[in-house]
Amino acid sequence: MTSAGSRAEQKRHTRSLIVAAGREAVAARGFAGLVVREIAREAGIVPTAFYRHFDSLDALATELAAGSAAELARLVDALVGAPAAAPAADWPPLVADAATAAPQTWTVLARGLVATAHPDHATLSDAVDTARRRVGITLGRLEALSGASGDAVDVAADLVVVDLLRLALDVASGRDARAATDESSRRLRVILAGAGAG
Repeated sequence: MTSAGSRAEQKRHTRSLIVAAGREAVAARGFAGLVVREIAREAGIVPTAFYRHFDSLDALATELAAGSAAELARLVDALVGAPAAAPAADWPPLVADAATAAPQTWTVLARGLVATAHPDHATLSDAVDTARRRVGITLGRLEALSGASGDAVDVAADLVVVDLLRLALDVASGRDARAATDESSRRLRVILAGAGAG
């Protein structure tokens, strides 16, 4: 006889397999690549079992988008949570580590940002906007940018977030993390120097 605890554990495990298969599908083919039969095959379940865990493919897509948005928020927490005297040097390694640990998260984020017609685009776009605002606040506190205008700091924050997302995608797609991190650090130094001069 199966206990209630083990049934609940099995249900959580199956759901996590479905989410992982969905993440792989979105990473490879975008949100339009979510197909119940393929996800079920990858998760090792029959297609009808999918519906015991999700009401629809849209519900799975929403969970995937929310997961990527939450991961971006955790990364930004790590970036802005520590004193950042030198974000150009300090932040890229943290981003590369996050991309190495969960590569598909960043591909899902990118695919969702590009799929502007997808219902979950707004969730991901809002997550990036929040990241930009939080990074901007942190940059505005830097001694090197103390004389910069608010507009210059806002533009720098936009560019920093775009560059860090580019780094995450480069590492997630298999690019050498050290080389990608070094390039990102160089670009960030230029961005911050430009903001400080503006």
